[in-house]
Amino acid sequence: MGLMVSRSTPSYNPHIFHFGDILSNKNLCVALIPVIDLSVISPRNRQEGDDAKSMRKKKWGIVTLWPTSLVIVIIVGVVLLLFVTTHFGVQSRSSSSIRGADASAVVETQRQRRRVIAVGDIHGDKDALVRALQLANLVDRNDGLTWTGGSDIVVQIGDLLNKAEPRDEETLAYILQIERGACAAGGGVVVTVGDHDLHNAPKLWEKMQQQQRHPQQNDEEPFPSWMRAAYVDDRTLFVHGSLVEAVFHDNGIHGSLDEMNRAVHDWIAGKGTKPAWIGRGNGPIWSRMYSSDKEMQEHPYACEELSKLLEELDADRMVVGHTVRREGVSEACDGSVWRIDVGLSVTETRAGKIGAAEVLELSEGGKHVRVLSTDVRLKSWK
Repeated sequence: MGLMVSRSTPSYNPHIFHFGDILSNKNLCVALIPVIDLSVISPRNRQEGDDAKSMRKKKWGIVTLWPTSLVIVIIVGVVLLLFVTTHFGVQSRSSSSIRGADASAVVETQRQRRRVIAVGDIHGDKDALVRALQLANLVDRNDGLTWTGGSDIVVQIGDLLNKAEPRDEETLAYILQIERGACAAGGGVVVTVGDHDLHNAPKLWEKMQQQQRHPQQNDEEPFPSWMRAAYVDDRTLFVHGSLVEAVFHDNGIHGSLDEMNRAVHDWIAGKGTKPAWIGRGNGPIWSRMYSSDKEMQEHPYACEELSKLLEELDADRMVVGHTVRREGVSEACDGSVWRIDVGLSVTETRAGKIGAAEVLELSEGGKHVRVLSTDVRLKSWK
């Protein structure tokens, strides 16, 4: 599969061109900026017109200066061009002039350039969400109100809200703003519904509509379409609890992620009946099959069943939340499942109280997996 896994503390946003990165690299600057002897064309030398030797020095100095300067300008231009194209690439949201295999190649290149960032349970803590997004360089470093992630996708793994408290309203309003910025830049926001979201999101959404805290999407879409039961991207299945093979093929879901998402969206939007599997302990929203070590020990064939499910969905791994991992972001089943609930909220664990955070980064179409960590960490985090 060629999977690469690492941990890292990012220092700058790879989607923003930092001209200072060139200027601060003294070795590079020294190589490109030549030391020119200005005495060759100084006024003193111009006064020595009767000195043939001085005239020859002046002549040859000027002759050699201009070609050198031209070469310098060309080199600097080429280096800057390569730097910009390497960092930005050529991205277009329209490919009407591209046909066949060429179009597929462009789409695949664009998909591999962007990242997918998975953020654990938030429980209504807007500050924790901002901190996590800043860690992944998705929003600005000041107040976190501006999307800087370009075409990146952020997947908040659920329990975005807590218990319909005032801070939940603030958190929901914030992610709505970030989602609009992400979409405008070619990126996106996804929230896989958690158990806390199921009951509290509809009430908050209705209240916010009445208060006009957010722009009405349209009459036929009374609830955010980016809230869903499960999401697949970069060969990775994202779900709040755990998706168990047997439940995925029961009478309510019929082995269809689209059916799952439609049913959840309709119910929390007040347009449908409550699906039987939503409230079940082994359903995708409540199950702890792959987030809890105890649950996995009680089901010795859990990894084998997961492998079958991922193969069916053409995915390499599942990312889950729902259960706080005291050791930080962790994996199981030989990397087939990642548990990313690290207690980001100030009300959940000490991690939230001290401002510690970890998120999961997927890049190169899911080939590379990296855990991003703040400098502030819990001692229990690996």
